[in-house]
Amino acid sequence: MNRLFWIIVCALMTLSFEGCSENSSSSNEDVVDDLYSDETSSGSRGEKNSSGVVQKDSLGRPISSASDPGKPGEPGGSSSSTGAVVGIQDTVIADTTVVVDVDALPECTAQSEGESFMVKSENKLYFCLAKEWVPSDEVSQTTGISCRNGVLVTGADVDDSDEDDSGSSGGNTFPWGNFGGGNSVNTDAVDTAEPRIVGAHLVGIAEKGPFRYGTSVKLIELDSTQHLADSKRTHKTCILNGDGNFNFDSVDFVSPYLRVKANGYFRNELTGGLSSKPVTLEAVVDVTEKDSVNVNMLTHMEAPRVLKLVENSGNNQPIRAVKAQALRDILSSFEIQLGESSGSGGGNGGGFGGWGFGPQQQQQTTTDGRFAEDIGLFDGDEYSGALLAISIMMQRKGSGSEMLSYTSGIADRIKGNGNWDDNNAKADLADWLMVLDTSGSYATIRNNIASWNMGEVPDFEKHLKRFWTKVYNFGDCGSHNADTVKFISNSLSAYFVSGYDQPGPSVRFICDASTHEWRAATDLEKDTYGFGRGEYDGQLKSGIINKDRYYIYDDNKWRATTSDDIQDFEDIESVYKGLKSGEKVIFFLRHAKRSDDTGKKGHLTDEGKSQSKQVGEKFKGESIYFANSTYTRSLETCENIAAGAGVSNFSENTIEALDGEWYVKDDSKLEQHKSSDGGGWVVASAYAYKGAYTDAFYDLKTYSEKFITEIIKPEFSNVKKVGVFISHDMFVVPLTAYFTDKKVNLRYFETKQWINYLAGLAIIMGTDGKIRYVPVRGLDSGTMTM
Repeated sequence: MNRLFWIIVCALMTLSFEGCSENSSSSNEDVVDDLYSDETSSGSRGEKNSSGVVQKDSLGRPISSASDPGKPGEPGGSSSSTGAVVGIQDTVIADTTVVVDVDALPECTAQSEGESFMVKSENKLYFCLAKEWVPSDEVSQTTGISCRNGVLVTGADVDDSDEDDSGSSGGNTFPWGNFGGGNSVNTDAVDTAEPRIVGAHLVGIAEKGPFRYGTSVKLIELDSTQHLADSKRTHKTCILNGDGNFNFDSVDFVSPYLRVKANGYFRNELTGGLSSKPVTLEAVVDVTEKDSVNVNMLTHMEAPRVLKLVENSGNNQPIRAVKAQALRDILSSFEIQLGESSGSGGGNGGGFGGWGFGPQQQQQTTTDGRFAEDIGLFDGDEYSGALLAISIMMQRKGSGSEMLSYTSGIADRIKGNGNWDDNNAKADLADWLMVLDTSGSYATIRNNIASWNMGEVPDFEKHLKRFWTKVYNFGDCGSHNADTVKFISNSLSAYFVSGYDQPGPSVRFICDASTHEWRAATDLEKDTYGFGRGEYDGQLKSGIINKDRYYIYDDNKWRATTSDDIQDFEDIESVYKGLKSGEKVIFFLRHAKRSDDTGKKGHLTDEGKSQSKQVGEKFKGESIYFANSTYTRSLETCENIAAGAGVSNFSENTIEALDGEWYVKDDSKLEQHKSSDGGGWVVASAYAYKGAYTDAFYDLKTYSEKFITEIIKPEFSNVKKVGVFISHDMFVVPLTAYFTDKKVNLRYFETKQWINYLAGLAIIMGTDGKIRYVPVRGLDSGTMTM
């Protein structure tokens, strides 16, 4: 091995360790709005992109922001999209070994001997040899090119028998598990036989995303007489382009049954850059009538199922006879439905004489005669979309060894009965895909793939969406259920809730009438679902899910309230201190906290007395004019406010009109309504906001203005600057609602909001005699929720 090889290997080992430390599966527990958060990896050195991810080049070197991103071959010159995908922490690995054309190649020096760059305009590798850049086809004719673990080496034939691929390697082992009862088998029937297929030409594509140059591809011939055990006959080549294409120009096969292994770095759909580690994908194929074999996530996942089906047949069916069923089983496990047809499974319908199988009838298929190895990411058909969807799904736990472990676990479940029957794992994957969908990450993934300029990006989104909506039992979305809003009732999901309006994650989903697809419902959609038509313009309701948000019926539809719809209660002290020169104010307030005795002789509690004193302290040193109702708790509120303000000459000033009966026209009717409709708070608030119960109350407008004209205005002559009038909720609520244009939320009948103690209305008179009104609070809140 030359010096360059060891330099690259050391650099990649460093990269691998960094990838291990930064790669981890994300949790859906720490999310924004119960849905998602922008989790990013923290990196050690280098510049972070907008998502907080440290960008690195293909040798693990942090990319400096000082580099010119437009200069090919320089750090930062990658054309890949680096937009963040929510819920992953994969490091963005930028490929800095790509240049636009040969003129952009850096100087070839003794120090860069053996280094390679991909020239995009030619889709060809150039190697630095003897201070000259030499195209790969010339290198392979002279010096030779080898590869191992994603690294290209010139002038050496690298032994890859111990290649770290997380799978089977070498001869005399059973691929994908032991089907014969032991690991030591005799494959001499293949190892020592004369080739039966001579000079075969075999091409294909290795894709996760596409594998890049440096990927090794190995063909291992399988012995059908030994239950498809690996033989010692292998064939190797290296990928020398950026598209994942490989070819074997002339190979001799004893067995047409092959295990194909591709080991290298791939383009990562979730980051747009390279994978942080090399990985190995496999395929089990029959090349009796094939000259093209792809290796991808579908071939990798179906291989255990293929071999199991062959075993289940008593090893009396050729591989090609079970391939269609294996593909169908993989697709259906991920809820993927493609076009249906009833063609043959492809290839020769009968057995292959001399290969250990008798004649067999081909299975009917719904895969249009396509096998997994026939499918490519950029073929431009529905199978491409299915392949891409599953490739994305398999990165649920990461993009390196954890991805292979995750994939193998699922493939092993499917192997036995053709069904992925792990409902917990399905719910976890559905949660992840739902988060990607609702966070807009599908678009980021699409942009990442499109930036490679390798062909039209297939429709993978529909398969991802179908999977998570199926796992959540949402059903199809169409005109029959448009605008229906649902919650996640699958108890295995991290976003499960036991009922639509029950506590827990607040995410809800709506069948979009225009797209006929499920999507995350907006606050307005999920909070007003089922409200129906409003009873009147200005009707207010609290949200079904976000109970602290309010929605108003306006112009024949519900909308979220704004500051123009709901007026906040201002602190008494700020209103007092904000009075203009010459202005006077009467604070018309509900009494402080009372005891359970609601009669005229009922007292304040100790807390109510303390509340009153605290309010009085806001007017410390002020000369205050007081008025109270005929109720004891009203008088006690005035006394304690006076004590808090330091008023030494307090005298009782009882005004019977403050008793709370000001608006009542018929006591008996009022009592009937209170008894039948849920109490006085329901009745009084419905009267104030809806104009209800006209048989029990006077006209709100007439009597509100009458109170100001006949009671309040005359009393201003006794006020120097501040007056405090203490009344009761049944009076304070309608008066405050009227003089704030019903913009304070005291709609107990709808929102369970009621006037708090020591809250009400500031009635402010200017020097010109004009009056303005401000809703005020003496405590922390102007309302109480009951």
